[in-house]
Amino acid sequence: MKFAKQLETEAEDIPSEWRPYLIQYKALKKLISKIAAEIERRGLSAALLRECLKQGTDYKTGFRIKYYFTGEPPNVRPCIQFDYPRNESGLPDLLKKLTAHHHDENDTQDIGNNVNARPKLQYQKTENDTDFFTLSSKDLNTPRRKSETTDMMKQLVDLTLNKSNNGHSPPDSDEEEEEEDHDDHHHDDHALTQLQEGEEGEQDNTTHHVSEMKHLVIELEREDEFFYALTTELEQAVELQKSTTHKFEEDVRELEYRMVAVSSPQHESDMYAWRSIFSLYMDAQIFRGKAERDRTMRSVEQSRSQLAWFSQQLSQQKLLNKFKTKASRDAFRQFQALNTELLTLKHYQLLNQTAVTKILKKHDKRSGLTASKSFPTFLRTSKLGDIRLADILCASVLTRLASVIPQPDDYLCPVCLAVAWRPIRLVCGHVFCVRCLIKGQKKHVKDCPLCRHPGAVEQASALNLDIPMQNLLKTYFPKEIKQKKKDNEREQAIEDVQAMTGRKYTEEQLMRMNDSQKCIIM
Repeated sequence: MKFAKQLETEAEDIPSEWRPYLIQYKALKKLISKIAAEIERRGLSAALLRECLKQGTDYKTGFRIKYYFTGEPPNVRPCIQFDYPRNESGLPDLLKKLTAHHHDENDTQDIGNNVNARPKLQYQKTENDTDFFTLSSKDLNTPRRKSETTDMMKQLVDLTLNKSNNGHSPPDSDEEEEEEDHDDHHHDDHALTQLQEGEEGEQDNTTHHVSEMKHLVIELEREDEFFYALTTELEQAVELQKSTTHKFEEDVRELEYRMVAVSSPQHESDMYAWRSIFSLYMDAQIFRGKAERDRTMRSVEQSRSQLAWFSQQLSQQKLLNKFKTKASRDAFRQFQALNTELLTLKHYQLLNQTAVTKILKKHDKRSGLTASKSFPTFLRTSKLGDIRLADILCASVLTRLASVIPQPDDYLCPVCLAVAWRPIRLVCGHVFCVRCLIKGQKKHVKDCPLCRHPGAVEQASALNLDIPMQNLLKTYFPKEIKQKKKDNEREQAIEDVQAMTGRKYTEEQLMRMNDSQKCIIM
């Protein structure tokens, strides 16, 4: 399926109010055809420009052709820059022909009606050893015929290309045209004076070759229409994303306030239901991986698949049935809507990014230029830079909502892997439950088991009890603490029996005693 048709099909999944802000791929394709036609009419060709731009800088001769962008969106100016040594005589002579007014001797008509008038480079300005010219796009609809400017533009490119690759001649274009223009004599004379002054008095110095270079920049006016349309659409897309982001963040803050209320310890049943839901949500890794080795953002297809898996697991585990209040059910519907909206925004961004990439590649193929490389670089330095809003909003959901309800995994003792009830914080900062710490001291463990801080376990006492953390555990993990107390009492009872009877139980026996299942025989 062609991308234009694919874009139309996938746009149906985007909200109707967003569709006008998708990149208009078909309209841009039509503008590319105009660019290709203009380049041919200029006496160039896609093959010729592609060959030129492939050549690296020849540091022996200094000749080089570069394609780049300037200006501020949406007024972007695509330019071709010719770099050449000051002492190069061929190029200024050629420029003199390109910029000089030329009429036939029998010319008695106005220049606008003179069929023998030929177009030329329009001088703009000179800054920092750089002469700026424009190829006028006026009178492009005049009949095409043999044009001296066409031949001289070929010579300009050929001169640079041949110097840079030691005589290899690129292919020529067969397209020819005549154009008409009316320029100021003063500007043309000033341009030639700048070129000639740059040659006079210049010494041959190969050590500082860069300082001997001059630059000629030609702005491609006809390309302006294409890049103006493209950057205008990108600006509109950015504005849509900004407004959507603002609304999304407000919805996240509103949901955060609602969840704080519905999942408070006063609603213990709903609190545990929400905790299970968010634990499952984190395991689903809908938008981003949570493993240390995989923190990458998921693709649209992966996110859609994982979101479906998350919904399926909720139904299988019947977690939504555990909600006791209507407020919790309403909050969950809002949570699901935010995830769907985030997935839609991610899809919208993908469609626009793909459209821009493909249209630039098509532009390069038809024109021979390198916009697919230089234009994204130009955008990154502008206000239309690559901002990953979907990634930012995903992080907002994870940090704001997932942190509302404390998860037991964040408060586990690293030894027994249960909630660290009666948490003892060592001098190194690591936290252990009091039971595991006492067992470690009985076994004469001195250093921290995690970071090997000297004497951390040996020096621990009741003064190391983390009271704020203990209060938090008591508030948010009443069931886990109850189970932890039960396990501690059972373990203490076993130790007392061993102390009174002198009998030592094996690890296997202790595991059987800790098994909550009844004996299948007795």
